[in-house]
Amino acid sequence: MFQQDTAQKLYDLLSLFHEKSKRVEKSIGLTRERLEIITQLVMQGPKTINQLAEQEAVSAPAITRTIKALEKQGFVIKSRSKTDQRVVFVAPTRKSQQVVDAVRLQQQKWISEILELADKDELELVASGVTTLIKLYEENKS
Repeated sequence: MFQQDTAQKLYDLLSLFHEKSKRVEKSIGLTRERLEIITQLVMQGPKTINQLAEQEAVSAPAITRTIKALEKQGFVIKSRSKTDQRVVFVAPTRKSQQVVDAVRLQQQKWISEILELADKDELELVASGVTTLIKLYEENKS
């Protein structure tokens, strides 16, 4: 029961955080899906259209349309493979990096504002809990 209550509380907190994040996404003119794509490109580097389609669990034509829109907005650049002209690579632009950094800073700011309300003991509990959650996630991700 305690595990379910804790899971529900974490879910509720993440939902609130997600709602707040939607406002930032809207202000920069990107959907959650498009922001996730450019974030992955910034964090992991260039990917092929097929890799992106697989990662996002969509068809190659669907991801191609999304990439074309991101290219028009200046968030990505496309290039062809030197060894196989059928393969198209997608890379983030400086604009993507700036947007990802801005969103990350805004999200960290919200978290910091919440944590400012905690005393030292509460902060230690939160830090310990977060460390444990990360450890459990790493041990169980597949």
